Amino acid sequence: MRKKIKIGKPFIKENTDSLIFDESIQLCANVTMENPNNHKIESKVCYYEFDKKYKKYLCDNRSDAFVMGLLTTAMENDMDIEFESPISEKLYYQLSTYYIPLVSKNNSSYPMYDIKIAGPTDNKIIKNEKAVATGCSGGVDSFYTIAKHTSNDIPKSYKLTHIVCSSSGTSDFTQERVIKNFKNTFDEIQKIADDCNLNAIVCYNNLYEFYKVPFKGFQTFANTTYGSIAFALQKLISIYYLSSGPSLTYFNMDINVNGVGDASSFDLLTAQCITSENISFYSTGMELDRIEKQEYISDFEPAKKNLKVCGAYEYIKDLHFINCSRCKKCIRTMSHLYVLGKLDNFKDVFDVEYFYKNKNKLLGKFLGIDHGYYIKKTSDMGKKYNHKIPLLAYFYCYCLYKPLKFFKKLLKDSKIIKKIYYKSGIDIKINGYRDPAHEFNKKNK
Repeated sequence: MRKKIKIGKPFIKENTDSLIFDESIQLCANVTMENPNNHKIESKVCYYEFDKKYKKYLCDNRSDAFVMGLLTTAMENDMDIEFESPISEKLYYQLSTYYIPLVSKNNSSYPMYDIKIAGPTDNKIIKNEKAVATGCSGGVDSFYTIAKHTSNDIPKSYKLTHIVCSSSGTSDFTQERVIKNFKNTFDEIQKIADDCNLNAIVCYNNLYEFYKVPFKGFQTFANTTYGSIAFALQKLISIYYLSSGPSLTYFNMDINVNGVGDASSFDLLTAQCITSENISFYSTGMELDRIEKQEYISDFEPAKKNLKVCGAYEYIKDLHFINCSRCKKCIRTMSHLYVLGKLDNFKDVFDVEYFYKNKNKLLGKFLGIDHGYYIKKTSDMGKKYNHKIPLLAYFYCYCLYKPLKFFKKLLKDSKIIKKIYYKSGIDIKINGYRDPAHEFNKKNK
């Protein structure tokens, strides 16, 4: 018999011991399931926590938020989901008929299982305030969504009113660190909201406690967990934009095709499948490649002051910019901005002087280790804007970084080599910071 996740009736609880807010409110449900880390049956409260002013918007008569938030861990661990309170009928139909079967069928290498969800449904419309929201990480995709949906090209009822900062995308598994990093993040998101004249919704939740590897589940299949926050507030939100990663050109149900590596390769389908009678989800940015999005936001003032793409900031000390300007994500973004002729616009968020001093080496690293679809478009944009990639960068690419990438690929499955790699600090010597995977390896050895 297949294991089950059992979700009790949602309830609202005032939290007097909040570690995040002065006064907070929680949308809660008791969840009973086998802990995927220790394989013991546990019953504990899953919750979404907000500032107390959002109390009247919490939806405690539907299980939508909890089914969505726990869907990926259920599919990863082959567990059916049972729920006491109803979920939206349209959501139930689309998840069970399309999303779950298609994702499980096409991702056997991950793998994701064809689970069942069971419980009552309801198709009544829930009255809400018609707010239009999007999640915000401060990255390129987020800023494209914000710039696009605050522009004069967008009809009034589709213009953004709120941006959401949540802990759902955490790459950590320890509460103390999750909260510390989250507090830093929502200060940054509040600044973006102020600069864009939007309202900021801050949501802390403990979904990570129900996942074996949060940064895998959350980042690989992000939009169901992110979308769950909109369902928690479905008395407020009627439209929610999911900021798409790759363009629709790379659509594929298998996350390992096209080098994308996560469910952003089928964002369009996800948005359709999680749309309900009450909330419409849209995948934004799928019409453009990443560098075209950077072209779009390159003169957007809030982006120039607040763009954050860094994948290693918390692992590097004594930084003077909000992006480390050394990691793969930073190098990719700076390389794109360089060929667009717009890098100087972002001198407040990147170490532009460092980039110019090491231009050939950094461009060579980008060419040598990044995805092919990023590289080709970068080269094309360089020709368009007369900022071609120097020949010396190709020398670094083919003589240094491509051989290193090939060598790393050969050794990635060797436990002995991994141990030597981390124990000798080779990750620090190459990247300039401690590889985040080191923490997870220590926890699970």
